[in-house]
Amino acid sequence: MHKSPSGVRRVLVDVGEGGQLLGYLVKTAIKEPRGYWGATRDEMYHMLRFCWLPVTLAVGGFSFLIANYAYDLVSLLGAGNRLGTYFVFASLREISPFATGMAVAGVMGTAMTADLGARKIREELDAFTVLGIDAIRTLVLPRVIAITVMMVGFNILGSLLGMSMAMISATTLGTTSPGAFLGNLLGSMTVPELVGTNVKCMLIGLFIGIVSAQKGLTAKGGAEGVGRAVNEAVVLSFAAVWVFNFIVNATMLGLNPEMLISR
Repeated sequence: MHKSPSGVRRVLVDVGEGGQLLGYLVKTAIKEPRGYWGATRDEMYHMLRFCWLPVTLAVGGFSFLIANYAYDLVSLLGAGNRLGTYFVFASLREISPFATGMAVAGVMGTAMTADLGARKIREELDAFTVLGIDAIRTLVLPRVIAITVMMVGFNILGSLLGMSMAMISATTLGTTSPGAFLGNLLGSMTVPELVGTNVKCMLIGLFIGIVSAQKGLTAKGGAEGVGRAVNEAVVLSFAAVWVFNFIVNATMLGLNPEMLISR
C-alpha cells in the first residue's frame, strides 16, 4: 500500500486541525456566550497598544509613497484632480487591507503563536486540563475574537489615514484643490466598497487568529519547535492576506460590476 507524501499529509493535518479548532471555538462561543468578554476586551486593548504604531507606519508610509507616484502620473495626463477617485479603489481594496494584515500578522500573530507554543512546551496546557479549565476557551477564544474585531478597526483607521496621505499629496504637494479631491473621493466611495473591505479584513483576521493558535497549540521540540511554529504561522498568514485579498476582490467586483465604473 502506497503512502501519501509526507508534505501532503502535513498540509491535510494542518487544515483538519485548523478546521476543528475553528469549529470548537464557534461551538463554545455560542453555547456559553458569557465569561470570555472581559478577557476579549483586555486582549483588544493589548493589541491596540502594540499594533497601532506598526499599522500607522505601514499604511501611512505605503499610501504616501503610492499617492505621490500616482499623482505624478495622473498629472502628466492632465487629470490630477482625479486622484481622489483612483485612490478610493487603491486604499480600500488593496493598500489598507494588505498593510494592516501584514502588520497584525507580524506583531500579534507571532506573539500568540510564541505564547501558546511556550505554554505547550512547559506543559501548562496539560496543567489547565488537569485543573478542569478549558485552555482553548480561556486562552484562544478571546485572542481570536480580538484579532478579528481589531483587524476591522485597524482597516478603518488605515483607510482614513491612506486617503489623508493622498489628499496631502494632491493638495499640499500638488496643485489640486481640496474640494475637487474630496468631491471625487466621496463620489466614488460606495457601500459595497466599504462593506467589502471590512469583510475582507474580518476574514483575514479570523484566519490569522486560527492559524497562529493552531501552530502554537501543536508546537513541539522545545524552543526550536516554538520558533519553527512562529515562522510557519507568519508565512501562512502573509500568504492568506494575498489569497483573501484576491478572492474577496474578485467576488465583490463580480457581484457589483458597477464598482468598476470610475465616477
